[in-house]
Amino acid sequence: MSGIAQAKTVLSSAPRARVVFASPQEKRTFVQQLFSRIAPRYDWFNRLASCGFDQHWRKVALARGDVAPGHRVLDVCAGTGDLAILCTRRQQGHGFVIGVDMNTDMLIRAQRKQRQRGLSIDWLQADALALPFADESFDRVTIGFSTRNLADLTAGIQEMVRVLHRGGRLIILETGHPANPVLRWGYYLFLSTVVRLVGVVLTGRLWPFTYLAKSVQAFLTPQQFVQRLQSAQTAVEYFPLSGGLASLYLATKS
Repeated sequence: MSGIAQAKTVLSSAPRARVVFASPQEKRTFVQQLFSRIAPRYDWFNRLASCGFDQHWRKVALARGDVAPGHRVLDVCAGTGDLAILCTRRQQGHGFVIGVDMNTDMLIRAQRKQRQRGLSIDWLQADALALPFADESFDRVTIGFSTRNLADLTAGIQEMVRVLHRGGRLIILETGHPANPVLRWGYYLFLSTVVRLVGVVLTGRLWPFTYLAKSVQAFLTPQQFVQRLQSAQTAVEYFPLSGGLASLYLATKS
């Protein structure tokens, strides 16, 4: 029985939404169950919760990260494949994209979207903390709205940097931390009310979206995250998007 199948069996009831876990394994199991539950409506949720901005943010991230034809690209925590699909379109038939995710339910939907669009992307079920690739295998590594869900953030960053060649770039798109305190308060209120309501309407479940809202508020500030990336021997640029509603980090491997 696979690890995901075991998680479904052991945790059959809805767990309590939280952001502090006793161990990386406990968080990994929790996050996998969460995304299995919301996978069928995940894309709808993203569009509604971001007011339609999420795809624009992905395009900005790839443009600023200079994903180009000929690049070897790895999309980590690929989910339903939106970022990997946009990478492939930017490559114009030159280079390759591999999308990895731990969650089978999300990967099934990513593969379906890829086939519908007639694109060439390789998909692999793998743990972001133990990527099955040699050192310096990729020109670009991307991860969208998922670093806060990693079972061990520092280990995940180190692993993504490991598979980049020197001079390669890690492109991280994450939820934001508006500098304006009024906007930040309104953003967190939106997450805690409207986003949770949208999630319940789409899926009939509240706890996954309670966790997602709490995880945004509990995540590192941009300054803290930049320092974490710098500690992995990268040169970091930070770009707040849409007034800080989303955050873009470009980390170039030294």
